[in-house]
Amino acid sequence: MTMATLPRPVQPAPSLLLEVIEPLLSVPQAAKILGISQCTLRNWIQRKKIARVKVGGRVMFRPDTIREFIAYNTRPASG
Repeated sequence: MTMATLPRPVQPAPSLLLEVIEPLLSVPQAAKILGISQCTLRNWIQRKKIARVKVGGRVMFRPDTIREFIAYNTRPASG
């Protein structure tokens, strides 16, 4: 088969994509969710402790990134 005869992958309609994508969180929003200061969060970004998304000059976070960070750093209570 040549590239011309391969079927094109089915793409979801644009409106469906918007339903799947959650809005990105700003530094103040993410810091509040994590219960830390914005300064601490910015330090974590510089130390590459947490993933971020750059939108133009703004630093943003995927909500999934925050959820995964919390889950990864959650330790069971000893007792």
